[in-house]
Amino acid sequence: MKITHNIFSLPKPLFWLLAVSNIVFAFWLDSRFGSFWAWNITDLADKHDVTLEDILAVGQFVLFAVSVDMGIRHFVVRFNAKTHGNQVPAILVQAVTIICYAIIGLFGFIVMYDHSAGQLLAASGAIGFGIVYVLREVVADIVACIQIQSDGLISIGDQIQVRGEGGGYYEIVQMDRRMVTIQTVLKYTIRVPNRRFINMDYINLSKQTTEMGARRILELDLDSGNDADRVIELLNQAAEYIIKNDPNFFPWYRAFMSKINNGAYTFLLVYECDPTIPPLRSNGIVNLAIARFFKLGGINMNSTVEVVKSSEIIDTIKNRLKDVYRLGILKALSTEQVIRLTDAAQIVNCRANQLLIEKGHTADSMYILIEGELEVTIPNDQGEQIVVAKIWPGECVGEMSLLTGEPRSANVRAKVNSTLLEITKTDIAPIFETHPELIEEISALLERRKAANQMLLNKPMELEEVERDIKALAKKILKFFFNKG
Repeated sequence: MKITHNIFSLPKPLFWLLAVSNIVFAFWLDSRFGSFWAWNITDLADKHDVTLEDILAVGQFVLFAVSVDMGIRHFVVRFNAKTHGNQVPAILVQAVTIICYAIIGLFGFIVMYDHSAGQLLAASGAIGFGIVYVLREVVADIVACIQIQSDGLISIGDQIQVRGEGGGYYEIVQMDRRMVTIQTVLKYTIRVPNRRFINMDYINLSKQTTEMGARRILELDLDSGNDADRVIELLNQAAEYIIKNDPNFFPWYRAFMSKINNGAYTFLLVYECDPTIPPLRSNGIVNLAIARFFKLGGINMNSTVEVVKSSEIIDTIKNRLKDVYRLGILKALSTEQVIRLTDAAQIVNCRANQLLIEKGHTADSMYILIEGELEVTIPNDQGEQIVVAKIWPGECVGEMSLLTGEPRSANVRAKVNSTLLEITKTDIAPIFETHPELIEEISALLERRKAANQMLLNKPMELEEVERDIKALAKKILKFFFNKG
């Protein structure tokens, strides 16, 4: 956000009228008193009653000072209007105005009182030095404010990261001649004198490259019995998952092992997010995703951590269904029903780039991804496969074919080596027979998820329409499983 510099300036016609009035006034003085300059016709050092000449002399200086001030302001306003980069701040214009009036006033004092310029400047310098010394902190703050705004270091609304001891993330909420007001992520307000702020070690996140946010580090200590490459792979997957599903996280991350210490590995995940999010909250979101991918990836998070080879222990893979079933349509089932499905489910291993589901094929099964990553694609008019979605561990694909027998609506390919559980119509039919109410519950889950997706596309569905779709889907499922409807 750019600062708006509210600088007062006369409209162009009035400005030129003011400039011309100086010339007209000077010629009038010459015609009336025989001199263009009023100080030639008066001497304020001579004690006498105030005369017209005295007033005219002071008035000429005032008119000239106002004209110079308005000329400077007129130029600055035009410059700022045409400049897209750093602009001349209002406080700098105010400082120049004070200096302008002071110089013209000092010159007027000299010529109208006919004093020695050297003596007067010496006296003025001594007095000025004393004033500056007494007000040194105020002057330092004003000078720092001018530097901050002239160099464009910060703007209202900028997000900054203060480094070092006592650092953190702050938003710039106000600037004035003395203070910069910043706000913490918890909305506490702090006022920092300009002279202190300009010496702070900070990064202005808002003035970095486009879409660059706060870079934060998450540290994980794991037992050295782990496969380091596998851990880094899962950290990368967790970061990609967060970026795809949370707009507050930016598409930049790094995962690597930083050190080996006393039989333990230390891994770092460096990520980028909206700086307005408190670090505790962003780290919590990242930790939750990492825990999900570690658990589904077979990492045992006990005191001694080890990687369980999913290809070697089939029961371990099946048991992971109990950890993830709540993420999809199976959350309508009870734990006992999920255990029955676990016993019947088949393990499917899909190599990278292998086609798992082909569009148009008839099937009656769905897959739950345990490890890896899948891409859902559909062909465009030119026959090219366009990625329309990604499937992450814990999510399912192909559920409509399982429930209704409809042909596959898209292609699904493994992006990396992946492990899945396949659930067929035969596996789930006994559960529907004993608990037919689950059919309507699952229908409601699917249709309400579709309505939520439509809402994201700014195509909201009426509640009555959603209810009709739920009943229609339940009818299809009943007909497919039991030939009822």
